Amino acid sequence: MSADLLELLDLVARAMESFVPGLCVTRHVGDRVWLEHELDNIEGTAASKAEGEWVTALGFSVSYRFLDEGWFENACVGSERERVLSAVVQLMSRVQDILSETTTEPWPLVVVNNRRDMALADAAIEGDELHMWYGERSTPALKLPSVHLA
Repeated sequence: MSADLLELLDLVARAMESFVPGLCVTRHVGDRVWLEHELDNIEGTAASKAEGEWVTALGFSVSYRFLDEGWFENACVGSERERVLSAVVQLMSRVQDILSETTTEPWPLVVVNNRRDMALADAAIEGDELHMWYGERSTPALKLPSVHLA
């Protein structure tokens, strides 16, 4: 696990905290886990257990208004950037769940066809920038600060 990756996860945590007063996010690097590759198999037989790879789980611990909301890990295959992106979207979704459950209101709020709803979390990596937002990318309900990856 590179020091740059740990610093990147810290920057993501600070970006989330900057938009949610009372939120505290700490990066969490888990154990290495074996992930079997999903293979399409027309015959319906089980894929070989030899197909897979070791990856390090990434995650975050979250507290809101001094209440521990637990931690999560995300393990997926792909490049370091793809693994970070997957963990980031899961963090954004987890924060959304915590805020919506605590306030009993959709967060962040979006109105669709006169109906109050939550804007869904999404993120993308373009070049050396990680962009994070809730809602439609072209008209986000909430846009978090971008994080420089390099």
